[in-house]
Amino acid sequence: MNRKTFFPFGLIGIAGALMVLSQPDCAKAQSLSGIRVGDTPSKLSQFGPVSGEDKYKGLDLFKWVFHNGNSLMATVDAEGEIVYLESDWGGRNDDAGCDLPGLKFGVTTLAELSKRFGSNGFGFKGRPHIRKTDDGEMLLNSYEVGNVVVTFYSRINGKDLARLQAENTSGAGSASGAGNGAEDAKLEGISLANAAYAKSEWGVRIPNPAYKKVEWK
Repeated sequence: MNRKTFFPFGLIGIAGALMVLSQPDCAKAQSLSGIRVGDTPSKLSQFGPVSGEDKYKGLDLFKWVFHNGNSLMATVDAEGEIVYLESDWGGRNDDAGCDLPGLKFGVTTLAELSKRFGSNGFGFKGRPHIRKTDDGEMLLNSYEVGNVVVTFYSRINGKDLARLQAENTSGAGSASGAGNGAEDAKLEGISLANAAYAKSEWGVRIPNPAYKKVEWK
C-alpha cells in the first residue's frame, strides 16, 4: 500500500463498522499475530529479525513481513509499551487469513462488516476517513474496545470506483458519495491502538450518533 514505510498511522485509509463482537477468547480477539496493545516489546522477539525499523517522535517502529506476504507493524513508546499494532494483507488470494475470526483479507466487504457490527464507528479529525491510493480509494472507520481503538481498512479498486462514479453522478469523485461502495470495498488491514496514543496522533473523535461501542466476549 502507498504509505510512508513503518509510520504507524501511514496506512492509506480505512473502513469498518461495529456492533457487539462475540468471540470465544477475549485475549485473542484483541490481538494481532498474538500480540496485544500494552504488551512489552520482548514479546516481539518471536518474529525474529525485523524487516525494517524506524523512529518517530521518540517512538520505536518495527515491521515484519511474513512468509505469506502479510506484514505486522508495532510501535513502542518511551516507557517500553506497545501502543500501536497494524496487520496488513500481502495480496495473496490463496492466503487471506485474518487475525479476527470470520474475517478475510481481500474477501470480507465493508458491507459485511457494517452488517455484522451494526454501526459505522467513528473517525478522527486529524486523519482522513477516505484517502486516494494508486488504484482507487481506501476507507477508514474506528471502534472502541476498552482503551483500545480498533480500525478496519478497506479498499475499492480503481475499476470498481470508476463504475460507482459512473452509476452515481452525485458521487463527486468519491465512492462515499456513490452510496453503494461498501459492496466493493474489501478488507486489507486491521490496527489496534492505545486510546491515548490514537488521540495524540489523530486528534479528537468525530461524533457519530449511531456509533455502538464494541464488547468482546
